Amino acid sequence: MTSKIRRSQFKTFLNTATPAAPTWVLLGDGVTAAAIGYNPKVTEETYITNDSASISVESYAPKMPVEGAAKKGDPAYNFIDSMRKDRDVLAAAEAEVTNVWLYETMVDGFYPAERQAVAISIEEFGGEGGIAARAKYTVNFVGAPEIGIFNPSGTPEFDGKPVTTILTTMVIGAVTLTPLFATDKTNLLYTGSVPNGTSTVSMTSTLAGSTIVQKCNGTTVGQGANATLIVGVNHLTIQVTVAAEVTTYHIDITRAP
Repeated sequence: MTSKIRRSQFKTFLNTATPAAPTWVLLGDGVTAAAIGYNPKVTEETYITNDSASISVESYAPKMPVEGAAKKGDPAYNFIDSMRKDRDVLAAAEAEVTNVWLYETMVDGFYPAERQAVAISIEEFGGEGGIAARAKYTVNFVGAPEIGIFNPSGTPEFDGKPVTTILTTMVIGAVTLTPLFATDKTNLLYTGSVPNGTSTVSMTSTLAGSTIVQKCNGTTVGQGANATLIVGVNHLTIQVTVAAEVTTYHIDITRAP
């Protein structure tokens, strides 16, 4: 099943402090338009031996033009307005943003995100008479982003080296799991069924750098070994430990009468 991604599921947070001790504030109050333009550099060449062109993408120069009402008191706007009034250039015009993909799967309050160095250029301030003043500026991406995870709730926090206990692989014999592990790796409860003639299923799960303990109905099952199934519901667990983080996957396999 597919679903449309709403604009509100992509949020940008601006660091109004320092990279070492960031203060992340939501960029959005009063903002009516902001889209990342990736500005690809595309090379198109037709070789003398061919009749059709060869096209390659050489690089990107992302930038996000922002436009909206000037909102005094909003932390993000106050930061931008200070740049405008000081006409900041070079290092003084540099900052950081984190783009958060809220339409992706959340784990413990954190969503996939990218932390990006930026240079902010101010374009316009003011507007027509009789309406609220408006501001236009561009967030120019500098260099490559740092990929990580971000918690937008409470005191927003970016983690560039997240500890993850999400398994790379999980295979329970030839059983088709619901949901499919390949497309939903963060679900902690899976189900499946086998005919009565299937009395065992192998259990295999992997995650580099982790400690994994597999069990079937309370009995430990080695990697790639067979778990013995009783008639009815069998409770399989896979406990994954990375540092201080522990996650347990539950798989209920029903063997037919």
